[in-house]
Amino acid sequence: MEYLTGNIVYKGVRAMAYLALYRQWRPQDFDNLIGQDHINVTLKNAIAANKVAHAYLFAGPRGTGKTSTAKILAKALNCVDAPTPHPCNVCSACERINNGNSMDVFEIDAASNRGIDEIRELRETVKFMPVEGQRKVYIIDEVHMLTTEAFNALLKTLEEPPGHVVFILATTEPHRIPATIHSRCQRYDFRRISAKTIEARLKMIASESGIPVTADAISLIAAHAEGGMRDALCILDQCSGLDLPKIDAEEIRELLGLVGHEWVWKMADALIDRNVAESLTLLDNIMTLGKDGRQLLLEMILHLRSIMLYKASPDIESIERYSSDKTILAAQSERVGHSELVEMIRLLHEGANDARWSPEPRISVEMALLSMCRRGGGEDITALLERISALENKLNSIAVGPVSSKQQQDIENPIPPVRVQQESPARKPKEAPLVVAPAAVTGDAKTIWAALLKQLVSDGKRTVHACVSQGQLVAIDNKTATIQFTSQFTKDRTEKDDFRVLLEKMLTQLTGHNLRIHCVLGSSAAPSTAAPVARADKAAEDHSALQQAVEMFGGKVITEE
Repeated sequence: MEYLTGNIVYKGVRAMAYLALYRQWRPQDFDNLIGQDHINVTLKNAIAANKVAHAYLFAGPRGTGKTSTAKILAKALNCVDAPTPHPCNVCSACERINNGNSMDVFEIDAASNRGIDEIRELRETVKFMPVEGQRKVYIIDEVHMLTTEAFNALLKTLEEPPGHVVFILATTEPHRIPATIHSRCQRYDFRRISAKTIEARLKMIASESGIPVTADAISLIAAHAEGGMRDALCILDQCSGLDLPKIDAEEIRELLGLVGHEWVWKMADALIDRNVAESLTLLDNIMTLGKDGRQLLLEMILHLRSIMLYKASPDIESIERYSSDKTILAAQSERVGHSELVEMIRLLHEGANDARWSPEPRISVEMALLSMCRRGGGEDITALLERISALENKLNSIAVGPVSSKQQQDIENPIPPVRVQQESPARKPKEAPLVVAPAAVTGDAKTIWAALLKQLVSDGKRTVHACVSQGQLVAIDNKTATIQFTSQFTKDRTEKDDFRVLLEKMLTQLTGHNLRIHCVLGSSAAPSTAAPVARADKAAEDHSALQQAVEMFGGKVITEE
């Protein structure tokens, strides 16, 4: 087999060898490298000033021109006019580099040559002088695939190569490159090519290649390429095989397995309205046509992103959006909040990841849609704050509100002491003895206790109030305030430093004395020093708690004789 300028000669028969569009239209000089002007200018100036580095690191997404730039740089260093920022592409050195058979330019695929043996062989060859050009250029593609041992073997050679050698490392994952390699290279970051730039390039190539494609179809190809010129040319090349008088956006969607905007808009309406039936029906209709479930979720993500961006800044034009119809975006953005959009996109991402590995992707898609319809983040923060404030006011009215008629009747006619039958008398907790000192401050214990609880509520200390209100101030003097609890948990919690210091400070402010808190555990009524109304309050509270316990757990109440 013999290759002659794109022709194949086999057994005396000459046939045209078809080259893919991305190979036919690969840029051959810096001026034709689109979308990377910041790199073109820097490299051209470095070549013109004869300041070419010994090692470069080209990093960026796929299809943005890393390998093409490496080959252009190799031609600039080996052209008959080298070094020149404008290689001629007609001399023997340029032609050999373009055809991939130059003896001075080595393209190494690190994905398949990633071991230490390959790097050792490379180290042995760099010492030899170029065969026909001025520089030996080593282009290592996907360099992040090298093993740690291979990187270590490359370090010394990469740092101090012979003067006739230039290394160009290309990668789509620069974060996987060791820092020791980074520090020995000049790094150039390749950017994603804008959709408008890709569209302009595709229109020119389609016109030159005689591919009948509409402007809408080209726009769809550019959006689907996600900033990669090679991906866009591969799609356009695939479209050229359709053999249609005119290729429009609908053929492109069918070719790529995409769904129409109308379906995406209807599904977005159903999800925003939380319409489960409509969502599942639309999903069933589209999957009956053979569409991929994960692709459906990805397109929904792009549309919701468009709504989120439009909601954030309707007038911005520099950001590419999946949906360009601002009428649809405006209508849907008014019916959904930002927090909802964030949650919906998160749920779709989780569903897309699950669908990638699931043996039944449709189930993962249905779960994602149902989760979106039953999401819980649909309220505005202002509404949530209003609900919290209403609940706090309700708790406040319950804690310090007026006494009901039933409670007043229980206070006026206290019930006799009662006890709940225990399974074993030996398990009854031992009550700690109470040492009650005579009060020596203004006001009795009940008045001070009520003032303390009210102050906690007014200061917003509702957690402290909820715990402390389960106890009762049974004694107070110039130094100590004794609080009795019927629950071990509330007693222990009140004795912790945060609650204790706060209560001691508030009691000091109320009484004018520096008081310390002493917590005790007991279940008896208030001591005889307390007022009769306090005993009635305690009896009523015990009665109410007893009734709730009987209703909740059942049991039998035995009156103590």
